[in-house]
Amino acid sequence: METTKRILVVDDEETLCDTLAFNLVAEGYEVDTAYSAEQALSLDLSTYDLALLDIMMGEISGIQLARIMKSNPATASVSIIFCTAKDSEEDMIKGLDLGADDYIMKPYSLKAVLARIRSALVEEDDYDLLVMGHTQGKGCYCFVNGLLTAQISKYAQNYKYVVVDN
Repeated sequence: METTKRILVVDDEETLCDTLAFNLVAEGYEVDTAYSAEQALSLDLSTYDLALLDIMMGEISGIQLARIMKSNPATASVSIIFCTAKDSEEDMIKGLDLGADDYIMKPYSLKAVLARIRSALVEEDDYDLLVMGHTQGKGCYCFVNGLLTAQISKYAQNYKYVVVDN
């Protein structure tokens, strides 16, 4: 039996945060909201499957929150999607290099956000082949049953067959 996926939405724009949470609940997710990274850090972040993070927030940014989460073994496997107004290519690369599963620029389509959430929450157990490689010094990539993903470490430990292409 599949368990309900838990999502944390962290954004200092309360209306946007609440609207997104409302729509995620309507899709069947269990959702909590935090209006700052500080408020998010007061929660047990290890209980979430995914965190949707704004980048530009109060004292602690979404980037800093993601670093905290990825450096803690209890929260390192929580999927992260940045939803932000920071729209430069450099910002996106910085977020993805930090270990985020995706980077969505505001304004965004709700349908696109939901599709990206579904993609980030794909069950690792649904796959039995992992293909990893690199792009000639331009970073790592990994294909999981044909799907490209940036989160290699999330998948690598759960497979029977791992093919590494150097």
